[in-house]
Amino acid sequence: MQCRQLVACVWFIAFAVSAQSQPTPHVVQPGETLWGITGQRLQAPQRWPEVQQRNQVGEPRLLQPGTVLHFADGRIVPEGAAVVTAVEGAASRRRGGSGGEQALSPGMPIQPGDILTTGGEAFVTLGLPGGSRVVLPSRSALEVLAIDAATVRLRLIEGRVESQVQKQRPSQQFEIRARSLGLGVRGTHFRVRDEGGLLASEVIEGEVSVGKSAAAGRQDPQRPAAPAAPALVLRAGHGAVLLEDGSAEARTLLTAPQLLPATGPRSGDRTLELVPVANAKGYRLQLARDERVLLPVHEQRGTGPAFTVPPEIEPGFYQLRLTAFDAAQLEGLPGDSTVYLPPSSASGQGSSAGTATPIADGRVEIRWPGVSGRRYAFELSRSADFSLLLLSEPAVYATGMTVGPFAVGGRYHWRVREQQPGSTEPASPRQGFGGSFDIPAR
Repeated sequence: MQCRQLVACVWFIAFAVSAQSQPTPHVVQPGETLWGITGQRLQAPQRWPEVQQRNQVGEPRLLQPGTVLHFADGRIVPEGAAVVTAVEGAASRRRGGSGGEQALSPGMPIQPGDILTTGGEAFVTLGLPGGSRVVLPSRSALEVLAIDAATVRLRLIEGRVESQVQKQRPSQQFEIRARSLGLGVRGTHFRVRDEGGLLASEVIEGEVSVGKSAAAGRQDPQRPAAPAAPALVLRAGHGAVLLEDGSAEARTLLTAPQLLPATGPRSGDRTLELVPVANAKGYRLQLARDERVLLPVHEQRGTGPAFTVPPEIEPGFYQLRLTAFDAAQLEGLPGDSTVYLPPSSASGQGSSAGTATPIADGRVEIRWPGVSGRRYAFELSRSADFSLLLLSEPAVYATGMTVGPFAVGGRYHWRVREQQPGSTEPASPRQGFGGSFDIPAR
């Protein structure tokens, strides 16, 4: 008996050490490249084609922020599992039965029974089997009921969840439950919201089938089963306020709001004005670091038609998403665009750091508070340490440069150093200017 216990103990310890020795997945951040990530994780950047093939990455130059990369030396997350791909703000996980909370971080595996919670101004993105993504915005809670290669089943406890589901095979199932209802899809982009006592769903692309969930439909075995209500099918551009009995009426969603032409934040003013949408009773603004809004950083809801972005949001390029609410509080279709946020005059960020302003043709105009006629050395890089330069201009006799357009999204860093008269060496960085800007991934 003692021998059996000893063998079991040794096996358990060996398993734990093996699991810890496996490298954790890497979540791609804005500005990172497959070459750089491979060099950092495998100490051999020339092995990037192996990482590309293993993770089925398409064009390496279009590597999307939020992508989860696994490495040939092992996986800590098994096939068919979920993983946290992005976290913004305070978000936590409570594992079923444990009672304790653990802060979420990119690369963390998620299992059935986990309950994910976001605080104010917090966002979590989950990577799911088959490339699907789920975004949990601020003040929301989501329980993972089941997740494997064939089934994804989630339960919205409160708040909102926005899903971008890849096309499912006939043997696969993707379902989100809310209260007593289940929403099943085969491949679509949709929202489920349980806010302020209102349960609603809106479909942006594809179709969603709404009906009583199997768990909620269990009855006393001594009573005859009630006839099942026919499922409501919500198609693209439609939504419904959902009732507990599964009854609902599909309504056409409001059109996507747009920014006023030739407007946007400038000169420290971060006010965004939009074109009012007919019959709209309110609006929501979201800012994200990527084109698909899988990496959100800020949102606010109000009556509009103007929103002011707070100074806590760093200056740079962002993907802007605007939606309108109708009288039934259904959230309409999204209007997306790219916007540049300048340094806020209220944030204490002085113009001495310089500015980067987008131009309509895709280029970026960089200005710094120098003196015209003096000689400056200008550098542009994808890395903050400027170890790999994209552009180096040793003799600039102006106080600005125009760079781009950019084919690859991510963060770009620039710096300018004044050259002393009669010297070919630039001054120290303390005597120069610099900054960074983000180009949305496409």
